[in-house]
Amino acid sequence: MSEPIKTMAFVVVGALALTAAYFIDAPKPDVNVEQLEGKMINDNFEVDAPRRLKIVKFDQPTAETRQFEVASIDGVWRIPSKQDYPADATRQMAAAANALMDRKILRVESQSADSHEELGVVDPLAAKLDSNSEGVGTRVQLFDAEDQPLVDMIIGKKVKDADNQRYVRRSNQDVVFVVELDPASLSTDFNDWIEDDLLKLSPFDIRQVFINDYSADLGFGMTADGRLQPRVNWDRRGQSTVKYNNDEAKWELAELKKFDPQTKEMVESKLAEDEELNQDALSELRNGLDDLLIVDVARKPEGLSADLKAGNDFLTNNEAFQDLISKGFSPVPLQPGAEPEILSSEGELICTLRDGVEYVLRFGQLQVQTDSAADASEGETTPADPTKGEAAKDAAADAADAASDAAEGEKKADEDGKNLRRYLFVMARFNQDVIEKPKLKELPATPEGQPAPAAPAAADAAPEAAGGDEPAAANAAEPTDEQSPSEAAAGDSAGADAAKEGEAQEPTAEEQAAQERKKIEEENKRLQDEYQQTVEKGKKRVTELNERFGDWYYVISNDVYKQIHLGVDQLVKKKEKPADAAQPGAAADEANPLSGLPNLPIGDSAAPAADAAAAAASDGAGGEPATPPAANEPPQEPAAEPAATTESEPAASEAAAPPAPSEPVGEPAEQTK
Repeated sequence: MSEPIKTMAFVVVGALALTAAYFIDAPKPDVNVEQLEGKMINDNFEVDAPRRLKIVKFDQPTAETRQFEVASIDGVWRIPSKQDYPADATRQMAAAANALMDRKILRVESQSADSHEELGVVDPLAAKLDSNSEGVGTRVQLFDAEDQPLVDMIIGKKVKDADNQRYVRRSNQDVVFVVELDPASLSTDFNDWIEDDLLKLSPFDIRQVFINDYSADLGFGMTADGRLQPRVNWDRRGQSTVKYNNDEAKWELAELKKFDPQTKEMVESKLAEDEELNQDALSELRNGLDDLLIVDVARKPEGLSADLKAGNDFLTNNEAFQDLISKGFSPVPLQPGAEPEILSSEGELICTLRDGVEYVLRFGQLQVQTDSAADASEGETTPADPTKGEAAKDAAADAADAASDAAEGEKKADEDGKNLRRYLFVMARFNQDVIEKPKLKELPATPEGQPAPAAPAAADAAPEAAGGDEPAAANAAEPTDEQSPSEAAAGDSAGADAAKEGEAQEPTAEEQAAQERKKIEEENKRLQDEYQQTVEKGKKRVTELNERFGDWYYVISNDVYKQIHLGVDQLVKKKEKPADAAQPGAAADEANPLSGLPNLPIGDSAAPAADAAAAAASDGAGGEPATPPAANEPPQEPAAEPAATTESEPAASEAAAPPAPSEPVGEPAEQTK
């Protein structure tokens, strides 16, 4: 390169540097305060224009930036920060847009960046923030369908002695304004943006609940062909099935089994004489299922079908396998030769509704961390094949480490006693046996299959006259001495008309049977159609539910888990003794308002006194009126005391005795793990 060219190059570079320095360090233009007051801080936009909302906050204790984002993706509101979990954001987004649009500038508070910390409008995305940083605000951004910014502002502290007023600045300006703004709708709470009622069921539709109470410690080894082999250490406690009796508005025990450590099997058990179901705990369980709130989600690994079956290809996916284990679930063949199914670490519950829909809830490990595991990095890596060489050993070691970490997290959570959340697997299935089958009427036999019905007695004469001897017919046709020929003819005509009318009004036995058969067939078809519609509706609902549940682990509060997963100890309680059991006469005294009054029989003697009074009234009505006692005379005693009845005492003792334990209502359907 020649010297002139080098010189020219240096000149150009220097000019560019000076230009850049000028624009970077150029003072920002002064703001005309008078022109800004009364104007809108943001440009006008329609309430349905925003397609993406991003909220950034700074957590001072951890010096971490928290970002929450909700966006319309392919016409569906989703939460990108939660791996595109579907959001119920239509109303919430409208509320957020309304909070940010048409915000009028009340006054200019400051034009200097030095006041940002004092007013709480420091940008949370600014560099060099640490746990000592003060006055960091909340940055809010709204974008339209073309991803152009509609709003980009930082919301700061409340204005003292002013309701709903905040210090606010545009993120690219130092000027701080005072505007009227309520940031309540700008929530970063996951629950505010989703349908948090997971099951969407009515408590009045619950018919049966099955609880399989166990804990499983998951361990792992390697098979000869290099696959991970789960090993399960069980702590099985019991199985219980309860049904809800709508007529009596209470729960009833259908089946109770307890684990026998000697035989290693579940054995039938019954309530003791002094035990009963804990109706309060079961009511709380039903309420918990009605309002099963989720607090977080995480995407499940690929390879699991909607019915939670894990194929053999899933068992060779090391990454997916570890993810499943870390959350307290393991693919285990429950029967020899069967496909592996998901076994949970803390039991399961099956809730059956009257329309045949069953919810299967499997409870996993605790999620101790505050933030969801769904916030993990989205970067993808290609894992080594866990079926070959050292990778197989590494897979087993990693799986064991994941199980150990999950157990350690459970122990730590128990010690801390706060921020306790538990992973939950949910699926739906259809149980057609729950739906009551229609009671069809039996069709009457066809006339060909039955003997001909007997003819009515009034009609016997007509066939006999028509098919009988000819002289009888001739005699019937001839007029008598008392009839003229014309009168006889008129009579014959009237009789024929009456016969025709009778035939038209009264269908034959065959016609009546056919009509009755058709009526029954139509009613049976209506009942069958209703039953089939109920079945199809239930199956459709199960499909829709599994489409919603299929891709996700759910996370619930551990308090909710304790509310809906009842062991035998919580399900059964001791019977309460009646408050008046120690004073048998107290109840009788309260039941008889006349007890304690003078000259009146008490207790069982009231009935004989009433009988004597009735007898006296009867005597007075039949003869002379009864003479009342003189003023100074005491009331007359009955002529004779009736024999004391002895039936009331056994009845009373029988009523006081505790009822015998009820037998199970029926054998429940076999549960599928």
